[in-house]
Amino acid sequence: MRATYRNDEDVARLHIESLLARHRRQVEALPEHLPRLYRRRVARSLAGQVALGGATPVLVTVAAPRFPDLGDLLPGAVTAALLASCALAACAYLAGLYLADARLRRALSLEVQRSGDVHADRARLEAAAPDARLRSMVDAEERRSVALPLTGFVVLAPLLLHLVVYRLLGWSLPWSELFVGFDWWIRASVATVGHVHAVAAYLAFRYARKLRQTATRDLADDPPPGAFCALGYAVLASALPGVALFSLSTIVVALTGASIMPAFAFARYRLLEERRQLGA
Repeated sequence: MRATYRNDEDVARLHIESLLARHRRQVEALPEHLPRLYRRRVARSLAGQVALGGATPVLVTVAAPRFPDLGDLLPGAVTAALLASCALAACAYLAGLYLADARLRRALSLEVQRSGDVHADRARLEAAAPDARLRSMVDAEERRSVALPLTGFVVLAPLLLHLVVYRLLGWSLPWSELFVGFDWWIRASVATVGHVHAVAAYLAFRYARKLRQTATRDLADDPPPGAFCALGYAVLASALPGVALFSLSTIVVALTGASIMPAFAFARYRLLEERRQLGA
C-alpha cells in the first residue's frame, strides 16, 4: 500500500515538472501588449492617487497664515507645494511602471509555488492560466486607472494653467516674485471657488464610473455625457456663494473648465483603445 502511494507521488511529481514547463511556455507566449497595458494602468492609478494627495499640502499652506501653530511659511510656499505635487505625481507614474512589473511577477509566480503537497500543487498547476490571470488583473485596474488620474488632473490642472498664464503675463518678473504673487492668487481662488474644485473632482470620478459601466460599443457610438456636464455644473457652482452670475470668478471658471474639458474625451479615447487591444 505504501509503495503504491509513493509511486503515485512520483507520477504526480513528474506531471508537475511537465506542468511547470507548460507554464513557462505560456508566460513566454503572453502577448506583449497585455503586460504593457497593465503597467500603464497601475502607473496612472498611482499617479492619480499622488495628485489627489498633493492637494492636501496645497490646502495646508493656504491655511497656514490662519493657524499660527503651523509655523511661518516662506513666501511662495503655496506655489512651491503645487509644483511639488505635480512633480511627485510624475515620479509616481514612473514608479508605478516598476511596481506593476513586481506585482505581475508575484502574481504569476504564486501559480507555480510549491506547498509540499504534490497533489495540491498538481491541481493548482493544471488550473493555472497565465493569460487569463493577466487579463483579469488588467480588467480589475480599469476603473482606478481612469478615475484617479482624471480626478487628480481636474483638481490640480486649473491652478497649473493659471500659473502658466500668470508666468506669461509677468514674463519679466523673477521667479521669486512670481511665486509670491501667485500665492495670493491661489489663496483667493481657494477662498472664492475652492468648492468648484470639489464639485469638478466628484463629476470626474462619476464620469469614470460611467465609463466603466458602459459597453465598448457604446463608448464609441454613444458615450456618456461628461465634459459639458462637468463644465456646466462647475460654472453653476462658482455662482452659488452669492457672486453675481457672469462675474469675474464665473468667467474664469468657465474659461478654465473649457481648457481642461479635453481630458474627459481623452480618458474615454484611452479606455476605448485599451479595451480594443484587450479584445484583439
